[in-house]
Amino acid sequence: MNIIFDIRILCMLIALVTVFQVFPLLLAVGMGESLIPLAKSMLVSSVVCGVGLFLTRKARPVMEPRDGFLVTSLGWFLASFFGGLPYVFHGGLDFPSAFFETASGFTTTGSSAMTDIEIWPQSILLWRSTTQWLGGMGMVLMAIAILPFLGVGGTQLMKAEVPGPTKDRMTPRLISTARALWGIYCLITVVSIIGYVLCGMTWLDGVNHTFAALATGGFSTKNLSLGYFSPAAQWWSIVIMGAGGMNFLIHYRVIILQDWKALTYEEFKGYLLIIAIFTMFIVAVLLRTSDWGLEEVVRHALFQVVSIMTTTGFASTDWELWPAVLQLLLGLTMVIGGMSGSTGGGIKVVRTMVLLKTIPSVTSRLLQPQQVVIQKIDGQPISREILENAVAVFILSLGYVLCGGLLLNALGMDLLSSIGASLTAWANVGPGFNTVGAMDNFAHVPDFGKIILGSMMIVGRLEIFTILLLFSRQFWRD
Repeated sequence: MNIIFDIRILCMLIALVTVFQVFPLLLAVGMGESLIPLAKSMLVSSVVCGVGLFLTRKARPVMEPRDGFLVTSLGWFLASFFGGLPYVFHGGLDFPSAFFETASGFTTTGSSAMTDIEIWPQSILLWRSTTQWLGGMGMVLMAIAILPFLGVGGTQLMKAEVPGPTKDRMTPRLISTARALWGIYCLITVVSIIGYVLCGMTWLDGVNHTFAALATGGFSTKNLSLGYFSPAAQWWSIVIMGAGGMNFLIHYRVIILQDWKALTYEEFKGYLLIIAIFTMFIVAVLLRTSDWGLEEVVRHALFQVVSIMTTTGFASTDWELWPAVLQLLLGLTMVIGGMSGSTGGGIKVVRTMVLLKTIPSVTSRLLQPQQVVIQKIDGQPISREILENAVAVFILSLGYVLCGGLLLNALGMDLLSSIGASLTAWANVGPGFNTVGAMDNFAHVPDFGKIILGSMMIVGRLEIFTILLLFSRQFWRD
């Protein structure tokens, strides 16, 4: 491993985080807000990365696969630490809460330790939303550009993440693909902002909610989340959240390559089917149990299904007041998550499909032991490697959520809130259940619990195998 060069790369990451704090700083100047929180944060980060870059100036620019995994893992923790300094210097959050808030931002989780969002300076809220926007595309670029660059290890992870169609969707020039994806991301961002403004939001609210919706993050500038805004803004949010939960390679093929066949991928059809089925069931229940009209029922049902499944976490209403069966269904969509290669979390739609496709295979094999059943996705056989990955991720994630929930319960949280907080942190959703529900916050969570949850968010965003590699002897062996 090339540790010195790894440190240099990490310093560059800190510098990148610092550069993006310029925009909230300019907003603070324009609105007459205090510059001290952001200025101090930029000063501390600049000194640290400056010293680090100076000391590593002679590092050999060579990276092995292990270096890539190390930099990627540590980079998220460092970004969450340095990105949280504005909250600390403002005085509104302590270090554990600031780490939690920033990790929630960069991982596009959307859980918040802020008790009253609307009293915070607009410049700090813009930085809060910016962390989500950066984190959303950051994950896509890592999947598209960094992992294949790392060699065999990274390529294998990519194949496991997007089975079958992966090779068809990649282009020979990964840098060009990455630039195209950034262009698409920025294009959708601009369109989304304009759409929100047309729906009645101010330009600043439009920017903040675009950054959160497209990144499937969920940070809002209002305590009532999207429930504060017009029905039109809620409908528009459904569109943007849905786009963020899609595989960005589909956006690339449709927008750049004009390849409409990308919309026929099985994972995309499964994504839409799951949203449709869950929405129709919730609509049927709400029509019997609520006083809303048809438009309100459909809007709130579709909004919450898309919001939770894409792991955005916006709320148009307090869905914890809905019947328990509907909350259970939303919890299930939370586990499924968005599509692979999207800004969403969860185990991903494609892994859910892989697991479901194994059921008829096992049943057929019980009836006819000699029969060979080959399941496919988009015409490509589901290999044993892909199946093992899906099963392992599901089992490890389940155990990870349960362990996290038990730790939080040991710290004094009730069991339902503990499991809900652990699940929402791993799935990068935002709201949980009970005391950490749709209209609640995480301010009451013990400090050590916030560190646990912030770390769980990062592990959930990177996926558990990336972190497990760091704890293997082979990883550190020369």
